[in-house]
Amino acid sequence: MKKKAIVIAAVAVVLIAAIFLIFRDKPFNQQFRETTAGLTSYLLEGDMEITKGEDIKSYALSVKYLKEQEQDYFRVSLTDKDLNQEQEIIRNQEGVYVITPSLNQIFKFEGNWPTNSLKPYLLQSMGEIMDQDGVQVEKTADGYRVSATVTYPNNHNFNVQEMLFDADAKIQYLEIFNADHVSQLKLSFTKVDYAPGLTVEDFAIPDQLEKQTAATGAMEADLPLLPMETYDATLTNSSVLENGGSLQHILEYSGDKNFTIVEQIAQSEETTQTVIMSGDLIDAVTLLGQYDGTQMTTVIDSVQYTIYSEELSEQEMAAVLSSMQVVVMK
Repeated sequence: MKKKAIVIAAVAVVLIAAIFLIFRDKPFNQQFRETTAGLTSYLLEGDMEITKGEDIKSYALSVKYLKEQEQDYFRVSLTDKDLNQEQEIIRNQEGVYVITPSLNQIFKFEGNWPTNSLKPYLLQSMGEIMDQDGVQVEKTADGYRVSATVTYPNNHNFNVQEMLFDADAKIQYLEIFNADHVSQLKLSFTKVDYAPGLTVEDFAIPDQLEKQTAATGAMEADLPLLPMETYDATLTNSSVLENGGSLQHILEYSGDKNFTIVEQIAQSEETTQTVIMSGDLIDAVTLLGQYDGTQMTTVIDSVQYTIYSEELSEQEMAAVLSSMQVVVMK
């Protein structure tokens, strides 16, 4: 009788343990993966703030994703709220395109954007981050908080990322900090739709752009503008050159890592042009540019910058250009 009671008790313990395993909460990263694994499309919209020196830039963000017959389609739109200017990156079956209405130009790149590095606004990147070692997940009253160390190749001051998800594993908010835990990027999502009804036509490249004029872009009188990040190089020469009716400001920096910046007011084309680009597309969230070994070109706040250097890496060039401030030389 005593042996029978022990057997019954053992069976009861096993049953209780099995019930506990069945009904206990899944790890959140597993829940997120199960929620997003079967997605063939999604739409995210939100408001983004980026710290740039002592300034804060505000953007409206829209992200569209579609998987159709093994082809991944992406469309990311960033609208500068201060300048009222939009820039888009589209990936479709034909390639990668940067749509720039302020220049009335479409730039076509080769490459595997956006999966070549983390992008804070993509669900795919959020999944990669949660699969890393050392990720901290905390259950909150409304969902989950995820914190992780991150590496963004072209944003060297993006070091720690925190993400807030609701109970259904939908992203609500994320923030990225530097090594001193000073906020660098904030992104509040206002719309998260996992069945937006997107089609391939939503990722088509427009034949004609509607030209946009910056509300408060830089003027010729503001140039030259200076970088805050110089890698300890100092400005040793500044000159102005007229080229094709435009004034080019040339800034020469000397140090352990020499570099030269050429800047001018960006000119818009009269008719929409599609330009086939050599080199790689550089995406540092709000900095989109072309990198070709020893130089990088981008347009920021109506100013076109090209940086030349034999010593600076791709990431260092992006850091210098991302740090350009409205500083007028006297």
